[in-house]
Amino acid sequence: MAELRYEFVPGNTDSGHHVGSYRRRLPVSLVRMYENALDWEHLPHLHESSFSDLELLDSGAWGWRAKVVDQRKGTDSIIELRLDRAARRWITRNLEGPAKGVEIWTHVFELTPQSLDIIVDFFVPDVDAAQRDKVGRAYAHAYEVLYDEDVRMMTERQQQLDRRIDAVESADSLMLGAVDEITTPLTFSLSDRFFVLQKVDAEWVVYPQRCPHQLGPLALHPDTPGQVHCSWHGYRFDLQSGECLGSSNCRLGRRPQVQVQADQLTVHW
Repeated sequence: MAELRYEFVPGNTDSGHHVGSYRRRLPVSLVRMYENALDWEHLPHLHESSFSDLELLDSGAWGWRAKVVDQRKGTDSIIELRLDRAARRWITRNLEGPAKGVEIWTHVFELTPQSLDIIVDFFVPDVDAAQRDKVGRAYAHAYEVLYDEDVRMMTERQQQLDRRIDAVESADSLMLGAVDEITTPLTFSLSDRFFVLQKVDAEWVVYPQRCPHQLGPLALHPDTPGQVHCSWHGYRFDLQSGECLGSSNCRLGRRPQVQVQADQLTVHW
């Protein structure tokens, strides 16, 4: 059996609805945790095994409320998350649907600027006392999967923020090789930024490896001709124009130019 990365604490018998707690240490900052809690957009993309689809109903600094569709089970739910920064906690409530009445309370305890402990309490109504431990452990296992996925995203985002630069050296250039010998997609680095070289409609196209939204990874292979998407939030971009093909007003960042001279392909600012 694989070693658990969390501690499960059985439910409090004095609280009829409390079926257990999930406790875990995470290598992320408090800022990233708050950002993740408010980030409803990533749920059906990063956590596609848990969320089929999500329709936002309301959101703000207080949290968000959304309709969650489970296409596998054919059910709809209304879920609300409310963030309380003063108490360093957020409460997720199931307002409608099969799990109506379930509440999940998450408390955060900051240890260092880049590490914290979380305690997640699961409150599930109408659970028989004999089944309380089983239900609590099922919720804890589900949260292990979710946090495994979230930690990878949060740590990768922090790494990208730490290395991000606002300016580039305009004199920088890079020879990528002979045109006939280049195989796409080709990844390369210029001015400490990482890019992908692709061919779209017989033209060379360069785009950043990172999404401008929250620096998530962009796909190396377009799943639709001339388009590339982000696996974190599903944002999709036109490779020629750099425009986001949705409601967001973000676009691909600055891209180096491609030059072919004497059958050699070079990129430069």
